[in-house]
Amino acid sequence: MSKKLAAILLTLAALGLLLTACYRVLDTPFWNYNGSRLMPSFAVAHGMNYYKLPHEGPLYCSLYGPLISLVYLPATMMPSPNSAVLAGAAITALLCFSAAAFLHFAPFRTRPRWPDVLAFLTAGFLMCYLEPLKYACFNIHADGPGLACGGAACGALYFSKHGRRFALPVSALFAVLTIFCKQTFLPLPIALAAYVWASEGGRNAVRYLLWLALAAGLACGTAMAAVGPARLYHCLLWIPAHHPWNQASAIVAWIQATRGFIRQSLLVVILLAGCAAYSAGRGGMGREALRALAAQRWAPLVMAGIAMLPSAIAGRAKAGGDINSFSLALFFLTCGLTVMLADVARAAEPVSARLAVSVLASILTVLMVSEAPLIAGLPAKARELPQTGQNVAFEYIERHPGEAYFPWFPLAHLFAEHEFRHYAFGIADRVLAGEPVSVADFRAYMPANPRIIAFAADGTPDIFGHDLMKYLPEYRCQASEPELPGWLVYAKQICR
Repeated sequence: MSKKLAAILLTLAALGLLLTACYRVLDTPFWNYNGSRLMPSFAVAHGMNYYKLPHEGPLYCSLYGPLISLVYLPATMMPSPNSAVLAGAAITALLCFSAAAFLHFAPFRTRPRWPDVLAFLTAGFLMCYLEPLKYACFNIHADGPGLACGGAACGALYFSKHGRRFALPVSALFAVLTIFCKQTFLPLPIALAAYVWASEGGRNAVRYLLWLALAAGLACGTAMAAVGPARLYHCLLWIPAHHPWNQASAIVAWIQATRGFIRQSLLVVILLAGCAAYSAGRGGMGREALRALAAQRWAPLVMAGIAMLPSAIAGRAKAGGDINSFSLALFFLTCGLTVMLADVARAAEPVSARLAVSVLASILTVLMVSEAPLIAGLPAKARELPQTGQNVAFEYIERHPGEAYFPWFPLAHLFAEHEFRHYAFGIADRVLAGEPVSVADFRAYMPANPRIIAFAADGTPDIFGHDLMKYLPEYRCQASEPELPGWLVYAKQICR
């Protein structure tokens, strides 16, 4: 294949990836969780501490590190709920894809080589296709910023081998910031310290640990001064620790979560294991061979992915955990795979190079064909934006101020009423952990006397067996609301 034809094909693939990513971003307002996850940022923008102790409010999902609220602050400048969610989703996607690009193109050369471009495009389509990565890399959540910081921490270590003094402190800083996005990233800095020891020796490993300690001390001090140690402990440690497993026993929950990870990541794991076995077989297993493997660009990524497996599986095994937890390991394994194939494609051996290019091109082609229908659906998706649940709720509240409470749409209430209301899952987080939320606590952050309580199709009153309507016994009758077709609506009236 000529270089000109290859450039044209890669350009078309890049355009396809951009349009696919645009579709994924446009899809985010249709999921009610995304709007609610911006509430901590809006709280910060209004000077409010969203980490709440018992019997305080309003309650949101406040189980993640304080860095998240700062990352999504630009979204608070948007004029409507939908535009705020679109801005937040764009921030997530930009962070994750920037981290992936950094991992594939660093250490920087005068211009990227085409195997690196091919590998990045393949990783990008995998991020759009694999469910855990699609969840983490486009939706508003702690995962996306955490993965971006983790990618920066791994990529910074590329420069350490070139004698750049900034590499270790920059990597340490971003490794610590991952934990201040989501606590389950804790194994990442440990894995990177082990990688530095394996690839550069004990002296640099000690230096890296010192930089980690300094960054952790500064970050902890800043967070405690801004938020308060009691609030951080209660929200980031006590509540998650008291959440139950999502199965009858922890062992069963772990087994089911492990099976789920295997199903969701089978393609990446099989290819990565094959590549690793091939590299190990050609290089041998002696100390020098292992050190040579550790010096490869993909090594910190694979080590990080393996180290993150327990956290990824544990996150899914807990009540409330979803497949996004798998992204904590899968992102690093996916980028490790594509970076490894890019490096092999640039190798001097023609047979190995052709094999690596063939694998990358095959994956990319299949995924492009699979995702192509999304590009055709872009105009329709854009036209459907006014029909999102949060936009319907927002417009209803504007027409009927104070007459409705939408427990799943606190962002709609904030834009329409300029009031902070409880979020349904924020209540569930506390109740799951065994923290009491009284009727008075609940009613303190909802409209004083709404005519209706309404739930969209993707949000019910029952969350993990806890019925929110127990706080509102007078709203015991289902009603029909012409302006909310298909919604579950409760009203104060005589049941017939």
